Amino acid sequence: MGKSSKKNKVILAPPLPPDVDDEDILVSDEDVDFVEENREHVHLITGLNRKALDKVVTRVPDHDEDKVELLYEERERKRRAALALKPKDDDDLEVDPVDALPVKTLQGELLYRTAKRARSEDKAKGAESRSDDKDADAKQSSQKECKGRSNKKEDSKLQNVQRPLEVPKEKLHSVVLEEVKEELSADELFEKKKAQLAELGMAMLEDPESNIRSLNDLLIICNDTDQRVVKLAIMSLLAVFRDIIPSYRIRQLTEKELAVEVSKEVKKTRYYEYTLIRSYKAYLQKLISLEKQPYFYLVAVRCLCSLLDAAPHFNHRESLLASVVKNLSSSNDVARKLCSEAIRSLFRNEGRKNETKEK
Repeated sequence: MGKSSKKNKVILAPPLPPDVDDEDILVSDEDVDFVEENREHVHLITGLNRKALDKVVTRVPDHDEDKVELLYEERERKRRAALALKPKDDDDLEVDPVDALPVKTLQGELLYRTAKRARSEDKAKGAESRSDDKDADAKQSSQKECKGRSNKKEDSKLQNVQRPLEVPKEKLHSVVLEEVKEELSADELFEKKKAQLAELGMAMLEDPESNIRSLNDLLIICNDTDQRVVKLAIMSLLAVFRDIIPSYRIRQLTEKELAVEVSKEVKKTRYYEYTLIRSYKAYLQKLISLEKQPYFYLVAVRCLCSLLDAAPHFNHRESLLASVVKNLSSSNDVARKLCSEAIRSLFRNEGRKNETKEK
C-alpha cells in the first residue's frame, strides 16, 4: 500500500514567479557579454511568445522515471553522433556543457560554443617574443643612458672649448674697425701707387734723358706685394720702353773709349744709354720670371710680343725672341695667337732696316 501510494502521487506544477517590471530587472555584465557573443541567435529570443510561456499548465506530468532516463540517454546519443559527424577544427576547443548553455537551431540541433585553442607553440613564441622585447628594451634603455652620458660629456667639452673663444663685444668691434681700416688703407695705397706710376710714366715720356732714373723707380714698383700694382707697373714700363727705345742698337763702349775725356753732353748721353740697356735687361728678366706665374702669364707674354714687334733690332733680342718662340706651343690659345702674330710681323718686316740680321 505504501509503494502504490507513492507511485500514484501527483506532482503539481510549480507556481509562476511574480510579475516584475522591466525597469526593476538588473542585467549583469555576463548576460551582456553572452548576448554580444551570440548576436546571430538573438532573433530566437525575440521571437518567443511570452503569453504562451506565462500560461498555467494544467496537465499533470507523467511520473515515469524510467521513461525520463531513456529519453535523456537517447538525446545524449544523438548529440554525440552529431558531434562525431561534424568536422572539427584542431584549433577549436569545445566548451563544457556544464559551463555554457547550448543554442538550439531551427532544425532542433544543439550547438555548443567553441573557443580557440591556444597552442603551446604560440605560447612559447609569445613568451620568447616577450623576453626578446624585454631584452631589446633593456638594451635600448642602456644605450640611451650611454648616449645621454656621452652627449653630456660632449656638451661640457664644447662649452669648455667655446668659453676661451668668447670675445667681448668691445674687442670684436675693435677688430672689425681694424679690418675696415686695413681695407681702406690698402685701397688708398693702391690709388697712391697708381698715381705714382702715372706720374713716373708721364715724366719719362716728356723728357727721357732728364728722368732716366725713373726707370729704376718703376722697376722697384714691379716687386710690390700687391699683384694689381705689379700688373700696372709692367704695363707702364712697356709703354715707356716702346716710346724711348732708339731705332739703333746701343753698342757697348771699349776701355779706350771710356778712358777718353768727353764733354758733358756725351757723358749724359752715355749715362742715358747705359741706364736704358740695364733697365731694359732687368725688365725682360722680370717678364720672363712673371710668365711662370698663372696670374701674370698672359700679361707677361703680351708685353714680350709687343716688345718684339716694336723693337726687334734692340739689345737683348736673343732672349726676347727665345721666350716668344717658346710660347708658340703654349696650351693657352690667346698666348699662342699673340706669339704667332709677333713672329709673322718679324718676318714681314725682315727686309726693312735689316732688323733680323746680326751685327
